[in-house]
Amino acid sequence: MKQIFSIARKHWLPLLGFNSAVLAATIYAAFYASTSIPPVWTANAKLNLPQTGGLSANLGPLGSTQTTALNFKDVSPLDVQLAILTSDAVMKRVQAVDPEKSLYSKVSSFSQLFVVTPQPATTLIEVEAQGSRPDIAYKRLFTFLEVYQERLNELRRKDAEVRVQYTQEELEQARLNLNQAQANLSNFQRSTGLVDSPEQTKGLISAINNLKTTQATLIAQGQANATQAQAAAVSLGITPQQAMNSLRLGENKEYQATRTQLSQLESTMAVTRSKYRDDSPQVQSLLQQRQQLLRQLNQQIAVAIPGANAAQIDTTLGNGPNDSRLELMVELIRNQTLAQGAQQQAKQIQKQVDKLNTELNFITKNQAQLLDLQRKYEIAEGVYKGVIAQSEQSKTNPFNAYPNVQTLNEPTIDPRPSIPNLRLIVTGGMLAAIFGSMALIFFLENRNPLLKPKDLQQVELPVLGSIPHLKQPSMERNLAAEIDIEFQRLASSILMLEHPCLMVTSATAGEGKTTVTLGLALALLNFGFRVLVIDGDLRKAEMSRRLGKNRIKVAANASPPTPVSVSPGFDLLPALSIPKQKIPEFFARGSFERNIKAMRDSGGYDYVLIDSPPVGLASETNLMSAVVCNVLFVLRSGTSDRYPVMNSLEQLTRYNARIMGLVVNGSDSQTAVYRYGYGRQRELLEHEA
Repeated sequence: MKQIFSIARKHWLPLLGFNSAVLAATIYAAFYASTSIPPVWTANAKLNLPQTGGLSANLGPLGSTQTTALNFKDVSPLDVQLAILTSDAVMKRVQAVDPEKSLYSKVSSFSQLFVVTPQPATTLIEVEAQGSRPDIAYKRLFTFLEVYQERLNELRRKDAEVRVQYTQEELEQARLNLNQAQANLSNFQRSTGLVDSPEQTKGLISAINNLKTTQATLIAQGQANATQAQAAAVSLGITPQQAMNSLRLGENKEYQATRTQLSQLESTMAVTRSKYRDDSPQVQSLLQQRQQLLRQLNQQIAVAIPGANAAQIDTTLGNGPNDSRLELMVELIRNQTLAQGAQQQAKQIQKQVDKLNTELNFITKNQAQLLDLQRKYEIAEGVYKGVIAQSEQSKTNPFNAYPNVQTLNEPTIDPRPSIPNLRLIVTGGMLAAIFGSMALIFFLENRNPLLKPKDLQQVELPVLGSIPHLKQPSMERNLAAEIDIEFQRLASSILMLEHPCLMVTSATAGEGKTTVTLGLALALLNFGFRVLVIDGDLRKAEMSRRLGKNRIKVAANASPPTPVSVSPGFDLLPALSIPKQKIPEFFARGSFERNIKAMRDSGGYDYVLIDSPPVGLASETNLMSAVVCNVLFVLRSGTSDRYPVMNSLEQLTRYNARIMGLVVNGSDSQTAVYRYGYGRQRELLEHEA
């Protein structure tokens, strides 16, 4: 709290100006409200937005359409009605017939006379209208409600017209799209023969599987017959072709008759040869007959089996009625024939399978295009049905968008007019003053904040003294009075100075450096030392003024001036009378340094104290610090600003000044002073400002 008061005391002038302006504005607002603002009457009415019930309509073969009631969780019909109520279209019509329309140049200013408030989680809307008289407020609200109902009817009609026009255009476009999709599908089906590709594919796959099963059966049967024929051929020692030729020759009656004659001739010839010699006429005759019969046999073989030779024919087949080889040959030929027939049937089935596979590949290749055309047709059909359903819905439910709003009660007038609330104006002024002052202090503190103890800890300088608020700040009036204990402690801290010359300065004016210099001089005087105080502030000469001494006029190249006595053991060198533009030259050319040297060389003083101008307000202070061995820096608790103090200390350090320590002026109470070694960790014990 003390810090807040210190900050407020620091910025009292801007705060005073700001609060004065706020006070004047508050007084003016209260006066203007009480004298210039007339009373306002308010008319009230309440509207209800009925909840439309759901509607279901059967559209026959096109399906059905269904609308649901308004759902306040999904939409906000009250906000829609609020937008219509406060629209410029409604306000312009109401203003056109308003008795005070000339007072309002813009629709926006006229619309401020009406307050429309939707009630949350209900279907109610509260409407208020203000007027300078009760009858004007009533008529204004009544006209407002009538114009609102008319506007609803207009919007409802326009919405119906737009819906009809829009649905007709959509319906025609949807019909054209449906016809086009149907034509594309029909043309594709006609050109490809595809009607229902899944069913056709399923039938083809089933037929192919059946044919492959039959083919496998025939191949197995043929292989079995071929095996049996091969076994018979091995038993007979002939090939199937030889067996067939032999069997065919054995069934030839002429051949068999000639074979019988040849056999009989062979028997006769064998008997004849047993009786006669081979060259006998009887044997030769028989040989000729046999040769003739052999020629007949060859001729008959050539006729019965064209292209066959004797090696491919078993001519002995059929020599007897009980020849067992006949059955084996018949079985061989039958199995061979069955095997060949099964092979031929398997080849025919393979051709059919290949044909069906070709058809299946064709269907698969065009199936994607067929499905795409069917999907487009279904979409077009769905869109067409949806547009028809939308058209029927717009006809059966015309009040969904703009319902018929009910007026629950007629406009009523509040018997008590509203007048400006002076208490509210005053409260607003107070709040503006409080928060504005806080904002102003925050702004000013950000620009130049107060110096805090932690800031002094960063510079690592000891606090040599903490001077309280003095009960008698004008010490120059009674130089023999007892000096405050804090000045005595401060004097004790400088007794061990190697060079008894000390400059007292500060960052800005009002820090109390002159008071500290005077108090320190009086404390040293009480200790029994002879003290010389030099008024080095040639611009203000505050020390000379307080001690009642006039400036000393010096001529060019004159000898150092002579101090004047203030009290026994206490002398003062008043400020020199030098034009302000010549002051920097006086210090820069060494005149001040020569005066200081002359005073010290005189040997008549134990301590020389110099009251210098503030570092931040005069350029000669830095030159003085380079001459004087020791510097004592004064700052005021709750007044000194951070940036000027830090900048001043930095400037003194740059000019190689030996800053002995700090003196905190204006503390709330006396505080013990702790000395710290230079270059070590220092702590600051100081009361919160």
